[in-house]
Amino acid sequence: MGQGSRHLPQNAWAAAGTMEGDNMRLKDKAAIVTGAASGIGAATARVFAREGAQVLLVDRDAERGEGGARAIRESGGRAEFITGDMGDLSAIERMIETAVNRFGGVDVLHNNTAGSTPVKLGDLDVEQWQSALDLGLRPYWYATKCALPHMIAAGGGAIVNTASISGLQADHALGVYNVVKAAIINLTRSIALDYAPDNVRCNAVCPGIVFTAPFEKMRQAHPGVIDTMASSVPLGRFGRPEEIANVVLFLASDEASFVTGATLVADGGRTAWTGTPGFQHSLESASPESAASG
Repeated sequence: MGQGSRHLPQNAWAAAGTMEGDNMRLKDKAAIVTGAASGIGAATARVFAREGAQVLLVDRDAERGEGGARAIRESGGRAEFITGDMGDLSAIERMIETAVNRFGGVDVLHNNTAGSTPVKLGDLDVEQWQSALDLGLRPYWYATKCALPHMIAAGGGAIVNTASISGLQADHALGVYNVVKAAIINLTRSIALDYAPDNVRCNAVCPGIVFTAPFEKMRQAHPGVIDTMASSVPLGRFGRPEEIANVVLFLASDEASFVTGATLVADGGRTAWTGTPGFQHSLESASPESAASG
C-alpha cells in the first residue's frame, strides 16, 4: 500500500447480518436520508435498512443513489431513491411527500448535506456567502419544517443532523463552513426545545475526519497530506462512514429516547486535544534511560 495508507480505515464494512427479526432498532420506521449516494449518507441508509427501516435515499447523484437503494433491496431491505437537490425547496417538499405517500409518514429524518468553500471570510463575495447558507443550512431547517407536522401527527419522531467538529472549532480558510456547521448545532438545540412536548427529538452528530471519496482523491494526489491530517487524530486514523452511521442509528432509535438537543462528537479524540505539540517524545528523550544510552 502507498504512503499514507496506514492511516486509512482497515476494516471494509459490509452489510452483514440478516434484515429480519424483532430486535431491529428501526423496525417498520419510515426514514429519510439526504446526501445518501455516498459517504456518511450511504452508510446510514444501509444501517437504517439493516435495522428494519423503510428508507428513502435522496441525492443529486441519481446513478449512485439508485445503485445504493438497489443494493439494499437485493440484501433484503426496503429502500427507494429519488433525485433531489437540497438547495431547491420544491425538491425538499417533494421528498417529504414521497416518504408520506410511499411509506405512510416520516418517523426519522437524517439531514446530511454538506459543502465547503475554501476561502477566507474576508475574501467571500455576497453570493458565495448566501450560497453556503442556502446549501448548507437552509435545507436542514426546511426539511425539518416540512417533516414536523407528520411526526407530530404520528406522536413523535427523531431528527438527526450531520454537523461537524468544524462547528465546534474553526479551520483555516473554511470560515463559512465553520459558521454553517455551528449554526446547525444551535438549530438542533432550538428544534429540540420547541418540539420536545410533541415527542420529537432532535440531535446532532459531529464527525471528525472521515475517509470519503474526496480524501481518496487527496491521498492519490498528495499522500503526505494524509499523514499530516491523520497525525492530528489521537486514534491515528480517519473514521469510516459506517462508524458515523452507527452514531446516527443510536440517535434515531429508541435507545436514545431520553436524548434530545445533544451534540455527539465522533472524531477519534481529535477535539479532546488542545493542539499543543505532544510532549511524550520530548519526555522520553529527556528520561534517564535515554540519557544513559546516549
